[in-house]
Amino acid sequence: METNEHERSPEDRSISEKGRTDITFQELPQYPKSYPDEIFLVDFDKNDPERPMNWSITKKLVHTALYGMTTFAAQFNSTTMSPTAGHLTNAYPIGQEVATLATSLYVLGIAFGPMAFAPFSEMNGRKMGVFLPFFISMIFTTGTASSDSVAAIMCTRFFSGFFAGAPIVSTGGVLADLWNPAQRATALVFYAFFVVSGADFGPIISSLLSKGSDTAWRWPLWFMVIVQSVILLVCMLVVDETYVPVILARKARNLRLSTRNWGLHAAHEQYKLDAKEFVTFHLLRPFAMLATPIVFFIALFASYVYGILYIVLTTIPYTFYMSRNWQGTVGTLPMIAMFIGVLIGGTFNILWNRKYAKLLWENGGEPLPEQRLPLMMMVGWLMPAGIFIFSWTSDANIHWIAPFIGISMIGIGFFVIFQGCLNYLVDTFTKFAASAIAANTFTRSIFGGTFPLFSRIMFKKLGVHWGGTLVGFIALGMIPIPFILDNFLLEAGMQLN
Repeated sequence: METNEHERSPEDRSISEKGRTDITFQELPQYPKSYPDEIFLVDFDKNDPERPMNWSITKKLVHTALYGMTTFAAQFNSTTMSPTAGHLTNAYPIGQEVATLATSLYVLGIAFGPMAFAPFSEMNGRKMGVFLPFFISMIFTTGTASSDSVAAIMCTRFFSGFFAGAPIVSTGGVLADLWNPAQRATALVFYAFFVVSGADFGPIISSLLSKGSDTAWRWPLWFMVIVQSVILLVCMLVVDETYVPVILARKARNLRLSTRNWGLHAAHEQYKLDAKEFVTFHLLRPFAMLATPIVFFIALFASYVYGILYIVLTTIPYTFYMSRNWQGTVGTLPMIAMFIGVLIGGTFNILWNRKYAKLLWENGGEPLPEQRLPLMMMVGWLMPAGIFIFSWTSDANIHWIAPFIGISMIGIGFFVIFQGCLNYLVDTFTKFAASAIAANTFTRSIFGGTFPLFSRIMFKKLGVHWGGTLVGFIALGMIPIPFILDNFLLEAGMQLN
């Protein structure tokens, strides 16, 4: 729809009231040599089929799945080199902790990516903002696979993670473009399955591909390049732009060229990202929000469980080697138990989202952050409980199904807490959700990148029993966070009334 920003003639108003988007040469005057007296703002009608929110469910699901697969590849890459740390220690004169940096530096790179790529996607659209950095990340992965020095490996891993941060942070914006608030939480669960499964199955597939000589650590990386190339090709052919301001800017440009009416424009064409805005809003705001109690404790909770996820993904195979002498691919099979737990946790989230959608409708569509907390309060305790079960059933004389059950409970608790924290931040800071998510992504990546550096030596020195118990007690100390926030919100509501 074209909306006149100045006084319009009856003919012009009739055009706007009809909601026409197929403006023809005859309906609008030409201004080939001078700027027009009247300015028209190009916008969508509420029910315009070109508006991403009005796309068919099938098209929305296809886009959600393809962006999910992109993030799957980015997360898959994060654990690709976890099982090959032993190969690196044999091929180069480095220790186990230095070899672990190949995983940690990638995850730490993800911590800084959102600060740069969130504004880039808002300027150039989701498609360009996700797939161009994704392609650059693939190039750096190629560099890692062909590197002949430890310095080159570590450098390329960091920058591969840095550019992989684009799909990880921007896909949340894609879901906001496609789904209304009542549907978005369920779409996030569907999307998160891709995210977690990428990191979860990375060690299993990597261990299968890296059998053989000391140079076999390169094969998982080449496989990763092939996977990324296929995903990138499919997405470039199938995916359409979902960011409304960029779509309208392109539409306005096409209308100007086809109608020769230079008074047509879109609001996004007036937006320019300068250095001051970039520093103030995209670099400093996430850290400023992190200094507020709500964001700090929610980000701390989500980041700790994310750190535990990477302990499971990078160190649990070593604990099964210590206690049961499981080696190679067999040692990575506990990841399947983790994924089963994630599936169960996702089911809990979907069932709770149905109730939340009903409450949202009763509240007139206004977000209800406090309704994200009860599920975490009911299910979150499974994570520390699972850690304790895993730790104290790791002896070889106890059937392997017992620690697998503990790991599945960790997966359930992790997924419910992680998704609950993310949804809580989005509902609480709707206007500044991108900054809140960036703050959360930064802290969780710091935890996910640093935990594997000390977890292996911790289990080696303390043993599986007490090493896991230490992690479990800290996780247990985090459980009161949603209860405290719920009580705080209840007291704040009573004071307002």
